[in-house]
Amino acid sequence: MSNYTVEVPDGKERGIRIECDDHGESAEFQPGYRKVAFHCEGCGLEIEVDLHDLSEWRDLGELC
Repeated sequence: MSNYTVEVPDGKERGIRIECDDHGESAEFQPGYRKVAFHCEGCGLEIEVDLHDLSEWRDLGELC
């Protein structure tokens, strides 16, 4: 299985950059996207990254 690097810059501009370490393929997504899908042709795999701010996190069990 391949290794991937996910980078999220500091600050309010929270664009996401994903790179396949094994094949060097990468994609940069515009700020504002919280969920992105990255496909590496070399691996033949697609990964999804869903970004959540921990300060906004809450236990979904509390909703019941």
